Amino acid sequence: MNTAATLAEFGPAAAILGDDLAQTAPGNLSEEQREQLIAELGHERLNSIQRDLLLRAITDQWVEYLTKVEALRVSIGLEAYAQRDPLVQYRRQASEMFQLLMSDIRSQVVSRVFAYQPRRWNAEPLGSMEVAPSGTVTGKTKPTKAKKKRRRHK
Repeated sequence: MNTAATLAEFGPAAAILGDDLAQTAPGNLSEEQREQLIAELGHERLNSIQRDLLLRAITDQWVEYLTKVEALRVSIGLEAYAQRDPLVQYRRQASEMFQLLMSDIRSQVVSRVFAYQPRRWNAEPLGSMEVAPSGTVTGKTKPTKAKKKRRRHK
């Protein structure tokens, strides 16, 4: 009895090898097809991770940039005291800040890509868990610290 799911149930896996293999179980694929599937799914996952890192970096830097531009807008009126046109100074400084934003985004994306550490997923078999007398499941989880009771002075 074959209980394996079909490739169609894995989402993008069906599109990688084509519609003709969509109803095929992964165990029935040839070794070459499995390797192709694994490589393509890995490539898609890597693209997804990189896209997420890029969006986070842009979001972080963009919020900071908007805060700086708001501060510039508030303080640009002081340029008139220095006999300079505030509009020209605002455009110049905002342009410099935007160029700095772009370079900060690039550097942050590069540093995040190189510093990225994927999480390992370690599933423990259910046989390693024990049931305590109270009915709770115990295993290799962190022990919880008992809260100390305060002694009140009378």
